[in-house]
Amino acid sequence: MRMHAFTRQQLHALSLAFYEAHAAGFDASRVELPWPGWERLDAVLPEGRFRILDIGCGNGRLAAYLQGRGRVFDYVGTDASEALLGAGRERLTPGLEAAGCTAEWIRQDFLASEAPGEALPPGPFDAVVLMGVLHHVPGAETRRALLQAASAQLAGGGVLAFTTWQFGDRPRFDKRRVQWEDVGPVLGAPIDLKTLEAGDTLLRFGDDPEAPPRYCHQVSESEFESWPAALGLNSVARFQSDGAAGDLNRYWILRAHPFP
Repeated sequence: MRMHAFTRQQLHALSLAFYEAHAAGFDASRVELPWPGWERLDAVLPEGRFRILDIGCGNGRLAAYLQGRGRVFDYVGTDASEALLGAGRERLTPGLEAAGCTAEWIRQDFLASEAPGEALPPGPFDAVVLMGVLHHVPGAETRRALLQAASAQLAGGGVLAFTTWQFGDRPRFDKRRVQWEDVGPVLGAPIDLKTLEAGDTLLRFGDDPEAPPRYCHQVSESEFESWPAALGLNSVARFQSDGAAGDLNRYWILRAHPFP
């Protein structure tokens, strides 16, 4: 069943409000914390200069990681949070440019319209990535549509890489869960709980009981498995990585067919 459009807007509004409230703390906690899984992503990127689109880039720490590995690239980062974009722009752009890279930071709410991703920066890109993004996208059809829009920006032979956060069975997140019944009106109306999907969750950032929650979705195995065929891309690597146990994020790296 397709999630109601207004419910999607409400859930997205919760995430926007969360990052507006926590941008500074979120940025500070993610300055020098590269994900171990990025090493396998780096291994499939072009050896020479390449163009990369980082959807939901936050403070741009993937760009910092790639630069730290001596990569030369043209980076385009998009995010709905101007505060996080501004932090990345100010902190990273001088170093990127000194290393021979270019960087463009674009404030964009790619979930604002009925066609997710329709206004993504135009390709072609050698790589399009969504790191820590899909768990904030409400509705299975919306997640698939965003991935389709992302893959449409690939150059021939380009790489699409994305992660899904495996928070659902982690006891350490239990104390951060917020009950849906405890959330007041969003966009002027209560959230209709009948329209939520299995796996939809509200989580606080940290242990502050007064902190606004963010919307998160635990992507099911069956949904995750369905994406490569829906996108018409070839699988390059599928694995789990990150976190203390090395399995907090589920990765899929796909490659587009070369253009004739």
